[in-house]
Amino acid sequence: MPWSNNDNNQNQNPWGNRGSGGGGNQTPPDLDEVIRRLQERFGGFFGGGSGGGSASGGGAPNLSKGMISGVLAAVVLFWGLTGFYMVAADEEAVVLRFGKHAATKGPGLNWAIPYPVETVEKLPVTRVQRLEIGFRQFSDGAVRKRANESLMLTKDENIVDISFIIQYKIKSVEDFLFNIDSATKTVRDVGESAIREVIGRTLIDDVLTDKKAEVEAETQSLIQQILDGYQAGISVSTVKLQDVQPPERVIKEFKDVASAREDRERAKNEAQAYANDIIPNARGEGKKMVLDAEAYGKAVVERAKGEADRFESVLAAYKLAPEVTRKRLYMDTMEDVLSRADKIIIDGAVAGKVLPYLPLDRVKNKVEVKK
Repeated sequence: MPWSNNDNNQNQNPWGNRGSGGGGNQTPPDLDEVIRRLQERFGGFFGGGSGGGSASGGGAPNLSKGMISGVLAAVVLFWGLTGFYMVAADEEAVVLRFGKHAATKGPGLNWAIPYPVETVEKLPVTRVQRLEIGFRQFSDGAVRKRANESLMLTKDENIVDISFIIQYKIKSVEDFLFNIDSATKTVRDVGESAIREVIGRTLIDDVLTDKKAEVEAETQSLIQQILDGYQAGISVSTVKLQDVQPPERVIKEFKDVASAREDRERAKNEAQAYANDIIPNARGEGKKMVLDAEAYGKAVVERAKGEADRFESVLAAYKLAPEVTRKRLYMDTMEDVLSRADKIIIDGAVAGKVLPYLPLDRVKNKVEVKK
């Protein structure tokens, strides 16, 4: 019968009579009586007697205590089993005891005091994480620009649109967990700040052409330096420029400038190639002329020395036999002169009797008849 329907329950409660008066001294219920009443009400759950019957002997309260203890032990055992956890091969687990760092566990099966005493944070320490700055790439392949992140000013006061990717890993789980609030936001802010500093001391032509690798290296070094100053526990693996171009509104003009720059470089290369072909040839010709002149000078000197030696030898022979030497010199001279003459000389004694054959077509000078 419900307690509210009892006409005589003015001073009663489910645990029995607490006193004869409404405001008098009340005595606490007996523990055995409480257990007996619980057994009567919930006996069906614990396997006891019928709810309305009285307890037979003192064994019922003892049985109820054992069952309650068993249930409590099962609850404690289940609570303890919830402390087991698995750490993957690329992870490390940080155990927090009431929010304070207690231990760092490696891969495998581990156990910690269950919640709320200890909690476990698992972090991927070997996984390379990727962060996009200046753009976002979605799972469907779509790419959306973020102008507030990508537009920046160069050293020569030009605006350039740069999108890049940062790849990083966790190198210290304790620093990563306790020294920074949001890793993604921290790395993004640091990366954006670092590249703006690097671009701010670089000319736009260098950024657009041949110094992208230097910009990447300087940015990576600066990001790592800032994160180490924060003790963020992060190691930057790579900084890769994805897209470097002028702002969209002036990209056509920049392309014209780039084309003109390429034409200028091509003309310079052609001129340099022509110079590389002409200058060595001119130097070779000059060297050849110098060597020919030196050879000619040596030849003239040696010839003069030979002529002088020959004259001295003739002079010595002439002194020994003047007539013989004089005749020999005359004959040698006439031989040399006549060998070069283009004339035919005919003796006058036979000139009228002999009609020689003359190849007139090959005779250049007139025939001289000696009388």
